[in-house]
Amino acid sequence: MKKIILLIIVNIFLSCNAQEYPLRTYGIEFPKDSYLKDTTNELSQYEGVWKATWSNKTIFITLKKIKYYKDFLDSRAYYADILIGKFKVSDNNGNILFDNTNIIDDKAKIKGTNFGKSDNKYSLFYIDRDLCGITGDIIINFIDSAKTKLQWIYSKDTNWIDTDCFYYDKPASERPDPLPYNIIFTKQ
Repeated sequence: MKKIILLIIVNIFLSCNAQEYPLRTYGIEFPKDSYLKDTTNELSQYEGVWKATWSNKTIFITLKKIKYYKDFLDSRAYYADILIGKFKVSDNNGNILFDNTNIIDDKAKIKGTNFGKSDNKYSLFYIDRDLCGITGDIIINFIDSAKTKLQWIYSKDTNWIDTDCFYYDKPASERPDPLPYNIIFTKQ
């Protein structure tokens, strides 16, 4: 009887692990509730507080690795280790312009997607419902061997303003600009 119970437990353990895939798995459809796991801890190197300055503004962004349920595919929803970002932007006088550091992780405005197939660049997506649904893509990668300098390239989607938005019909110079476009962050 003990052997049967042991075999059942081992079988359950093996079937659970069969649903795990390394973070850099490409070209397959993940089964429902499978787990795209950061088995080599690549994302951990990005975690922490990063600082940059641009256009008389200072940004602190905190990157954190979480296990996230990607449910946008409904029948093929799966778990994945991703980076999330929360940031605080202030002007030269110390006035806080943007701050989403206190929101819960699942509601973070910056969420990771994946590493590129042929490089070590990590992709993230930005969506800010508080700013009329502004969206954009972010690519990050280390530019030094110590991994204390992070290149950041942000491409804001251009068609994000709708007619219900406060910023509709305003020139681009009067619209919010919460994130830098091309900058180097330094780990704090």
